[in-house]
Amino acid sequence: MLNTEDILKLNVLIKTSIAIRIDTYKLIVVGLNTQFKEQMINLSLTSDSDAYIKEVKELLINQVMGTMKGKYLSYLKHWSRIGQVTSSNLSLLLKLGEVEAVIAVSNAIKFDKNLLKLTWWCATNTANQAEIGRLLLTKDFVINTNIGRNIAKYLLELLPFIHDIEQLIDTTNLILQKGLINKTEKAKLWEQGQKKTAFLVGFIERMNLKDIYFKIHTDINIISFNFKHQDLQLISNKQTQLLLKTTINILKKINQETILYRTLDVLGQYLYHPSITFKESIVDITNQANVMVCNIKDEREKLFARMLLAGVSERLVVSTISAHRLTGSAIRRKLINILSPIQKALDVLTTP
Repeated sequence: MLNTEDILKLNVLIKTSIAIRIDTYKLIVVGLNTQFKEQMINLSLTSDSDAYIKEVKELLINQVMGTMKGKYLSYLKHWSRIGQVTSSNLSLLLKLGEVEAVIAVSNAIKFDKNLLKLTWWCATNTANQAEIGRLLLTKDFVINTNIGRNIAKYLLELLPFIHDIEQLIDTTNLILQKGLINKTEKAKLWEQGQKKTAFLVGFIERMNLKDIYFKIHTDINIISFNFKHQDLQLISNKQTQLLLKTTINILKKINQETILYRTLDVLGQYLYHPSITFKESIVDITNQANVMVCNIKDEREKLFARMLLAGVSERLVVSTISAHRLTGSAIRRKLINILSPIQKALDVLTTP
């Protein structure tokens, strides 16, 4: 049972706040009023802390959304992460003190600057702050706001403590968007990527979007080429050359399947050609590349390499890795017959 005094304080907080969050560690409920000032309630526990917090959340849900109790939370958990929560008043969800509600708002299509400010405030000091930050940085308008830059700074500082490879790649990719981090921070992240290649995957994924604003100063010797064949024009520019050389670096150190999957996907997508399809066999990829160059005389080797790389994707390696449960350096050893032609093609395209 909730403490009577807590019930009174919570009801006042609900009426005077435009957003509410719960610090489950300090056992504090924080409300944000219309002047964007915080007001706090120190909970007076009468039972186990987890059970008490659950009762606090139920009170908030009942008062804000009606007598839905746990049903509404189940609904949010089921739909929020795929962006299918709809509400005529999304801001009400930010008064529930519930992280799933904040994620639901972060995923919503109808999202504006006011909701952005409230959502990031609700995410602060919660276990899901990084996840919510990544969701918010997928919205184009957020990139041009101070909050967007604050989110990027938070995620950049958090990167050394993230161990999940998917999250490392996603976070790197997102904070590399225009204007979020400065040149010095970007260069330092690039440097760290020479040891932790998940960062580099984030870089090449950002390059894959062909963002004209994306630039990185590196000590890699990058030159542009003057190819004649139309299908080699994409390879000529410095950004493509940087992507290809970075990919060479990543593949030399492959010891984790997610890094390999996403690297191969970038290669195939960046070098896409309408006459080339993704294949599950390196033999099939080689055959279709040979067909494309069978009547070509000039620049044949480079054109073959470009067509071969256009056919690669995760599909090429996922079944072998799964079947043999490959990890670490065993990935490179077992997949040498697949990776060698890819690495050779990359060398051909980056050599004058």
